[in-house]
Amino acid sequence: MTKKTLQLIATVALAAGFGFTTVTANADDTNSQSTDASVTLTPGDGTGTHDGAVSLTAAPDLAFGTHKVTGKADNFDISSGAGITTNGDSTNKDAKGGAVEVVNSGSDAGWNVTVAASTFTDTTSKKTLLGATIDLKGTPETDNADIDGKTDNTLKPATIGSAAAGAGATTTVTPGETNAVPVLTAAAGNGYGTWRNQINDATLNIAGGNAAGTYSSSLTWTIANTPYAG
Repeated sequence: MTKKTLQLIATVALAAGFGFTTVTANADDTNSQSTDASVTLTPGDGTGTHDGAVSLTAAPDLAFGTHKVTGKADNFDISSGAGITTNGDSTNKDAKGGAVEVVNSGSDAGWNVTVAASTFTDTTSKKTLLGATIDLKGTPETDNADIDGKTDNTLKPATIGSAAAGAGATTTVTPGETNAVPVLTAAAGNGYGTWRNQINDATLNIAGGNAAGTYSSSLTWTIANTPYAG
């Protein structure tokens, strides 16, 4: 054999030797260690119509349209996108029309939203609308998600008025009354994250005997960082 051939055979034999070599780790050779992970969350500053961790970020405008006077009691219905729209001063400009939206960035105190309405008054004659009430038909919604990524309306529940947690309800507002009525509320230790009373339908009820005119009312939506006291 030539020298070149011997070198080639030696190289192949060395590689084959590596191919049959195995390394087995003993249990005594392994090493594990336990460590900790931690995080501290503090309440956020909030945005919208409240200075604090709980914010009112959207509230609706209601336009009940134009109707002929019949001389009798009457009612006028509107719905989200057709008379119910998001107020221009709302922080969440993308909120669906009719949303009364609360963002709670970590407060444990609970919160509540109430609404009051001024008397419907004609812009010219200053006459008032007789027998007016406003029915707001809403359902609680949330952007919160459980650990599976599924929306869970029972997670940290909020209520509308006196309805059970998670249940839809009708809130009746009487224009001119000083007492505000609850629209959405959460008990202490509940209502974290983003919650809405999604008002998809509203009705204006009036008595008979009203004069023709253009009547308007101001709705005041108020959020408090405390549960509703009743």
